[in-house]
Amino acid sequence: MGTSNLYGGPKKTVLLPMDYNPYEGQQDETPEENPSEGETPENDSPMGEAPEAENSNEEGPSQSVGATPSVTWREARRSVTHAMNHRLGRTVKRAIRNYTKALGGHSHATRQARQARRTAGVILNYFSGTPEVIRARFEEAGIRFDGRPTKDILNDIYLLLSPIPNDLEDSLANMAIDETIADVAMDASIDLNEMECFNEKLLQSLVGGFIKHYIFDKLIQQSEQGALKGCDNISKIRELEKSIKRYIDGIVDGVVPDIVHSGLDSKDFNRAVDTLFDVAYQQMEELI
Repeated sequence: MGTSNLYGGPKKTVLLPMDYNPYEGQQDETPEENPSEGETPENDSPMGEAPEAENSNEEGPSQSVGATPSVTWREARRSVTHAMNHRLGRTVKRAIRNYTKALGGHSHATRQARQARRTAGVILNYFSGTPEVIRARFEEAGIRFDGRPTKDILNDIYLLLSPIPNDLEDSLANMAIDETIADVAMDASIDLNEMECFNEKLLQSLVGGFIKHYIFDKLIQQSEQGALKGCDNISKIRELEKSIKRYIDGIVDGVVPDIVHSGLDSKDFNRAVDTLFDVAYQQMEELI
């Protein structure tokens, strides 16, 4: 975005609305919190994964309790390399499908995205309701609107909503909201001094954009290593990334309007967020 605080400066403490409970309505996730003997808790390593050891037999990120991957990380990364070299629709879809299966399937992928789900819920909570209510929430959090450029207001909103990047999962959520806010800032039609800008279109753009960026960034982070090592043409990587992003964007864009709308009740926020992630990952897992 090019604003002064977006890539540096002091980090604000996130001020959540008093009525927001990120875990309300979620099913008990005790198996993830208390793994059985001999298994590693998800939080013991970034993104619930064991780091790859150089020249070891590790095939990729280890799976948390309850995951039964039908595809190994070696196979998933091989699919990415194959898609990079062939750049056909079916090879790209296979790479996305195998990646999701290597995560343990859509249900495990959704559970693992805990910080991302929480952040998406925060976005929903702040940007749902009437324009007057939405603006009042941000003003109560200390964000000024009148007479300020939209990019400066968005920078403050980014600092308010983004999680502190204490680990890789936090960092992915942080990066996704950064990219989403940057996308909104590029829309010249949005002037946050105008009340009518706080509408359903903005809500869907923010929630959908965040989920698209998070899923894509995480996929690239986890599955592109092998392709990068064997790549002698950077344009192949860029084209592959564009193809993967188009599929993910299409999946999320097809899901968001049916689930996210301005009349969504706050008690349904968590269920809506979980559904968004789960359906998106399920469609990725079922690409043919």
